[in-house]
Amino acid sequence: MLELTQLKKNKITLSDYNYRRDIENRLLLASFNTFEIAVLEEILYSPIKVLIRKIAKNIDKAEEEVLPVLEKLSKTGLLAIEGDSITVDKETRKYFETEIEKFEPDFCPGMEFLQNALKKVPIHALPIWYAIPRTSNNIFESLVEKYLLTPQIFQRYLMELTFGDPALSAIAQDVLRSPDLTLTASDVMKKYELSREKFEENMLILELHFVCCLRYEQSGHGWEEKVTPFYEWREYLTFLKTTTTETITAKIERYRSHDFAFIEDMTATLQLVKKQPTPLNPKGYADIAARLQEIPPSPQYIDQIVSKLQLLKLAEVVGDKLQAAQPAAEWLEMRVENRALYLYRHSLNKIQSISLSPHLMSEKVIRDAEKAVMRILHAGWVFYDEFDKGVIVPFGDHPAATLKKCGKGWKYALPQYTPEERAFIHAIIFEWLFEAGITAIGTYQGRPCFTVTAFGQSLFG
Repeated sequence: MLELTQLKKNKITLSDYNYRRDIENRLLLASFNTFEIAVLEEILYSPIKVLIRKIAKNIDKAEEEVLPVLEKLSKTGLLAIEGDSITVDKETRKYFETEIEKFEPDFCPGMEFLQNALKKVPIHALPIWYAIPRTSNNIFESLVEKYLLTPQIFQRYLMELTFGDPALSAIAQDVLRSPDLTLTASDVMKKYELSREKFEENMLILELHFVCCLRYEQSGHGWEEKVTPFYEWREYLTFLKTTTTETITAKIERYRSHDFAFIEDMTATLQLVKKQPTPLNPKGYADIAARLQEIPPSPQYIDQIVSKLQLLKLAEVVGDKLQAAQPAAEWLEMRVENRALYLYRHSLNKIQSISLSPHLMSEKVIRDAEKAVMRILHAGWVFYDEFDKGVIVPFGDHPAATLKKCGKGWKYALPQYTPEERAFIHAIIFEWLFEAGITAIGTYQGRPCFTVTAFGQSLFG
């Protein structure tokens, strides 16, 4: 899947803030059971100054049960016990308000969480850590733009990321390679022989590098720590995984048996009309069909060949007969691959099977849409309907998948195609690329399927 290679040194220095206190607090929270978390939640949702008996009453516990938890929390600086009440420190409360989100059942460790987590770092350190302009009006937006804006940008960042401790890269790779993009903290600590403190320090480093973070799942009366990528990246990777097409291993009923069948059929037709102009009537179509490698092709297929020969000005209709045009001789002398490239790259070539809006007819849009095959370049034969679910290439008015704020959360917004654009993508695969020998098409049990040919792999690879 995704590799993290040693290419570029980062500048994040934990000593630029009181990270030891941060780790101590994380260790404390990791040790809490469900009751202790309930006490902490009650404190965070209560006024700055509150009676201890009120906290106990709200969670249906005795004061004697609550006091030991309050004493633990007082050591963090969150609160001070003053007789029968507590006073909460406002700044420390902000820290715990962010951290306690990890214990919520519906917690999504995403950009909102990251934005709040970065607030514990002195603001003057952030431009140094992440090499963003000091004059930035919004540091977090600058971070998104530089590191996270599109999957391609973020993946490049991950690939260039380097750590002094190789265990950090290994943990990140393990998470990204895991079946559900999640590992338990206990498994990570066991594999890399990490103490609880060293594990929390590693997770803090990975979190500040936007790689992984922690969330908690309730297990009995306690909690189990889970290591996962940030929510938006995990959702994107999950989309890629769930839309990965399976290779068809059964025998395909190919539309034409050869990869360059359309080029060869154009060639055979052109050789026929070069030798003897052929009328465009049922008898002439029968003569053309007799020259093709596979019989009987449909009249619509012969129409497609005749139309393409005229479009490229290799043949022309004089009277009611199709005859070879002057460029035909040179084209016929080319190797089959060069004939295919001539068709594929010809400025007059176009999709003819469907009517397209002007914004889909430009060469740039077609070239962008062709890139959809990159996801299945070496996958062999695949079902088109499964492939279609995973198409997210930007073309026309569609930008690349981009990290955007949607309501209260964020996500990588993927292109949403209109029915016409879906038909356009289908025509790219089953007409445009098929004609040039870049794809081969067929069916299995009535379902359309296709593959990228060796010639197509050489072009797109």
